[in-house]
Amino acid sequence: MSTVLFVRHGQSEANAAKMIATPDSPLSEFGKQQAAQTGGLLKEKHISKIVCSPYLRSRQTAEIIAKEIGYDTDDDIEVIDELRERGFGEKEGGPKDHETPWYYLIDHEYGIESQQELILRLRQCLEKLRQIAKHEQGVVLAVGHATAGFYLRQLAKGHLTVAEFDPPKDQKNAAIIELTL
Repeated sequence: MSTVLFVRHGQSEANAAKMIATPDSPLSEFGKQQAAQTGGLLKEKHISKIVCSPYLRSRQTAEIIAKEIGYDTDDDIEVIDELRERGFGEKEGGPKDHETPWYYLIDHEYGIESQQELILRLRQCLEKLRQIAKHEQGVVLAVGHATAGFYLRQLAKGHLTVAEFDPPKDQKNAAIIELTL
């Protein structure tokens, strides 16, 4: 068994504006502060590897945390494409006009990435995280997103279908969750 610490990115400008973020949505100033605070909380966790989603807000969060914990950026922060947020199709760039659980459970509408596609992608991500963790002496830190992170946590618990998932629960920006793989 390995442990991976999962952190949702800090508040993005889209989060602050109550919009559905696009891949290039940067952190807000508050989100940068959140990432630095989270880095402070992670200083004693012996992080030996940082991975993140390819989306700007996750990369920025990972870089800020790396600086705070003294992570040698020459070791690089590895981008894992499968860790990206759920594709929200026509909704991306628009207002967040539903309660959070809707974004986790919607399926086959508005060009949103299907639950099945998301599960398959995050199972691949989970396997990559297992392989990385197996070769690390310390803790792996993964920086990602709310919806994809929820699915990743459910899959790490052994839940293989949405019907088996716990009720959707939002992860706050820059919050840390421990995954056992």
